[in-house]
Amino acid sequence: MSLPDQWVSLSTDEPIWERFFSVFPLVLVGTREEDGGHDLAPKHMAMPMSWKNWFGFVCTPRHRTYHNVLRTGQFTVSYPRSEQIILASLAAAPRSDSNQKPSLMALPVFPAQAVEGVLVKDCDLYLECELDRMVDDLGDNSLIIGKVVAAYVNQQAMRGDDREDNEIIRDKPLFAYLYPERFAIIEKTQGFPMPAGFKR
Repeated sequence: MSLPDQWVSLSTDEPIWERFFSVFPLVLVGTREEDGGHDLAPKHMAMPMSWKNWFGFVCTPRHRTYHNVLRTGQFTVSYPRSEQIILASLAAAPRSDSNQKPSLMALPVFPAQAVEGVLVKDCDLYLECELDRMVDDLGDNSLIIGKVVAAYVNQQAMRGDDREDNEIIRDKPLFAYLYPERFAIIEKTQGFPMPAGFKR
């Protein structure tokens, strides 16, 4: 059976991901620099790595984030709110000729509690992770997986029996990154129609 006319075959000789939009979170990964300072870098290929407490993100060995995690064995994750889009953008600014990232001075931070690092102020969710493993040679990229050793969520964003999920999302909208180069604010959702007896 052939595909209908409206379908286009994409060549896999080159990356396909910029030919359509995909929904991702956007997080700020924090690492400790060799001089004791901190680095923050936005990552969108980032998510839980199992139903247990592992978290991973895709990075490249060309970036300081990769080498900082490899050296220290730790990293932090801050989930920015939609109002913090400019801060997230500043974290993506390139380094200067002296290999500094002056835009980071505009990001308000506070110390992590369980690992060496910083978290970005006023986010709704924070993770502190210790390196578990790195999967290299995914083309130019690597997958960095950490064990979550501490996690904090804004009380208004936390699910519980006393509030409907829709109410939580309305009061604390989610910030989604639509690769490539767009974002969305999720304020309204619907329950997924899980089949009876479904188990993960």
